[in-house]
Amino acid sequence: MAELESKAFNVVADSRPKHTYRGVVVGCGRMGSTIDDEHIGMPHYPWPWAHAPAMIEARGIDLVAAADSDPSKLDDFKQRWGIEALYIDYRQMIEKEKPDVVAVTTRPEPRAEVVVELAEMGVKAIFATKPMCRTLAEADDMIQACQQNNVILSMACHLNWYNWYTNARKVITDGVIGDLRSMICHSPASLSNLQSHTFALFRLFAGAPAKWVFGVLDNDQHAEGHGDIPGSGYIVYENGIRAVMNSHAERTGLSWTIEFVGEKGRIISRNAHAQFELRTTHPETNTPIQNQFPNPWYPRSSMVDAIEGVCLSIEKGVEEICPGEFGRETLEIAIAIRESHKQGNIKLDLPLVDRSLRMG
Repeated sequence: MAELESKAFNVVADSRPKHTYRGVVVGCGRMGSTIDDEHIGMPHYPWPWAHAPAMIEARGIDLVAAADSDPSKLDDFKQRWGIEALYIDYRQMIEKEKPDVVAVTTRPEPRAEVVVELAEMGVKAIFATKPMCRTLAEADDMIQACQQNNVILSMACHLNWYNWYTNARKVITDGVIGDLRSMICHSPASLSNLQSHTFALFRLFAGAPAKWVFGVLDNDQHAEGHGDIPGSGYIVYENGIRAVMNSHAERTGLSWTIEFVGEKGRIISRNAHAQFELRTTHPETNTPIQNQFPNPWYPRSSMVDAIEGVCLSIEKGVEEICPGEFGRETLEIAIAIRESHKQGNIKLDLPLVDRSLRMG
């Protein structure tokens, strides 16, 4: 028996959900269906990113229906994915199809209302794309509704499930780079949209909530509005781990780069998560050395792994990789960076008192 358990096919089988769940998509536009059209031929692109094909490819779940208020998007969805059960009203879809997992890929403005209503309708899990919503009050409502109705709320910051970052976390857990001390991101992108991925990764690696933030923007004009803007910030987590976000409006020539710095080494993710380096120090000479990064043994799309992860969270009864609280924190950090700049680059404690604050 022990020999059989060590077989590769058993390792793969043990990683899949134990049951098969009914999945649906609310919102058949870019993130729900079509974003992969934009990345054909990208050499390091782990297809798919769109929720519908990821749900089709994932184990333990069947895509059974979709809803969108735009009939043309439903027509396109049917042609792409062969789904016949299509609805203009997502409420009717939930009542008739009785799904377990709902991927919510609407625009951010209606997302809070949709998630709250889905939670009250009794689905098992909601997988909502980022940014979570527009205001902190909406984020609070989404989390509360899911908690009150015993619904898993998972945020689609799918890099948290990406097997390269999973291996990076294991390297840190195994003590290869010593205790994690700081995290640094260079990425020319807006704070509440694309950087939701970064802040969610920071939260996962830190293993503790963010405690305080200060921020600097490119100009004062950015701080006066509610738009989704770039900005730089310094974040301290409750366990003392620190993070730096360096994002400017102007393209700096740097692609998305993240460093995880430990007491005796660091892990570097370069070129938008395409290249990973592991650097430590020689045990005798104490000089820096580059090691072979532990590449994933079973590499797949991070979105496929995320969809399966949501199914596994149903079976565990808790979401641990990217729960709603992580989504709320990503929005709160983005807003806090802006508010810190606005108030003279002061340190702002989290959670922010004013829950009406918004971004986007």
